[in-house]
Amino acid sequence: MMRSPVLSTDARVRPPKRADSSRSLRLLSFELSSLSEELRAPLEEYDVHTWHANSKTCPFQSHELIRLLSKDELDRMARFHFEQDRQDFAFARGMLRTLLGRYLAIAPEALRFSYAEHGKPSLAMPRLEPDLQFNLSHTSGFVLVAICRGRQIGVDIEKLRSDIDVDDVAARFFSASERQALMSFPEAIRREAFFHCWTRKEALLKARGDGLFFPLGLFDVSIDAGDRVVTLVTRPDPAEAQQWRILRVNAPEGYAAAVAVASPSLEVTTGVGTVLG
Repeated sequence: MMRSPVLSTDARVRPPKRADSSRSLRLLSFELSSLSEELRAPLEEYDVHTWHANSKTCPFQSHELIRLLSKDELDRMARFHFEQDRQDFAFARGMLRTLLGRYLAIAPEALRFSYAEHGKPSLAMPRLEPDLQFNLSHTSGFVLVAICRGRQIGVDIEKLRSDIDVDDVAARFFSASERQALMSFPEAIRREAFFHCWTRKEALLKARGDGLFFPLGLFDVSIDAGDRVVTLVTRPDPAEAQQWRILRVNAPEGYAAAVAVASPSLEVTTGVGTVLG
């Protein structure tokens, strides 16, 4: 019998040391394919965990994960026209269930989800752990999951596609300040800057639960690839920006990624989780 592709509940992860303040927001990144089935990461109050995996290289393949999906997820999967898209969806949802199941110490297939007005998922099992929050993004077989406690959270990852007219999309969806910043980049790296901007805006919209129904021109994000903590400007209420942190997430070459989390007045530390046996 094939074993379920899960992580057990008794392992620990040694995170980087915290900053002096015990109330610093800590972003830890993990690669699912780097963990054996005997390992898991604890989630502290001020932690944000991001997990990434590539369906083409991860040992947990889509056909192993399909059995974890609910009927409505299987129905959604079946609506994709192309087989690769169906497999990518199954892998992403199966990976999400696997991770949440380990944090909650419950079988992945037993998880139940509810969906907000604009489609943001949440756990429909409040008796388990009502403050566990998560978000999921996937593109071209690459999956990114973000998990935290008691905070709105959103995540986005995008492939740096060459078939998009970035100037045209920016003209329609970016703020005036973002368009000006984008045009200041040399053409050779402008496309990368565009996707950093897009993922940061999308992550915030997903954290808020608004999706693209919220006007993208009402806030600005910094777009430099080197920005670990993203500068955010909001309108008409400038103080709203202080309620959020948008962070760059390390992504493989050819991708851009970001996570947004409700976290007022907290310093930020980042690191890669070190797995202990």
